[in-house]
Amino acid sequence: MRIDRLELLNYRNYESLDLSFSPEINVFIGENAQGKTNIMESLYVLSMAKSHRTSNDKELIRWDAEYGKIKADVHRKYGKLPLEITLSKKGKKAKVNHLEQRRLSDYIGQLNVVMFAPEDLNLVKGSPQVRRRFIDMEIGQISPVYLHDLLIYQKLLKQRNHILKQHYGKQSINDVMFDVYTEQFIEAAVKIIRKRYQFMDLLQKWAEPIHHGISPGWNNFKSAINRSAV
Repeated sequence: MRIDRLELLNYRNYESLDLSFSPEINVFIGENAQGKTNIMESLYVLSMAKSHRTSNDKELIRWDAEYGKIKADVHRKYGKLPLEITLSKKGKKAKVNHLEQRRLSDYIGQLNVVMFAPEDLNLVKGSPQVRRRFIDMEIGQISPVYLHDLLIYQKLLKQRNHILKQHYGKQSINDVMFDVYTEQFIEAAVKIIRKRYQFMDLLQKWAEPIHHGISPGWNNFKSAINRSAV
């Protein structure tokens, strides 16, 4: 999978941009604050339908513009696949092969990306919420079903919390819908947690040989301590 061409319209600091990529390695060189990071971000938005830098889509639209657009020709093993994301104050629309997708969860997974950015330090230093969001985005790229289950989970959580707020201060909640939402919420949560554990196990299998290659490992460390103690 590779990107052959990228077009930006009213995206961040770009009024219009048309780039063709090499099938090999592409390097962006330029002065600070000229838009190199914005190009990389646009590729991430094209993949995930959201930015890794902000949760406010309006910030992605060029100043005084009504909408922004990201288009790309993605080369896959079966041929060229046009992708398009349109951002506006009313929301965003996604197209695959010029056909608008009913749900963003149906769109995600058409282009897989791995982003390395300074913000990644938050995965280690930030809150658990940041790490959960990262896991959700990575699983979502390879499992559309997971995205569907995650949307249901978040919707049920919101509905259940709404009832809790309505009964705030009361000793008990006599609400049939609360019990229904709680049961459905638990079922959805089990699916999400199980998938996260499966992903973490897979990630650990990939990471262990890499970690072993750059560090002596805990077992070697313990052996060194035992030898020094003797």
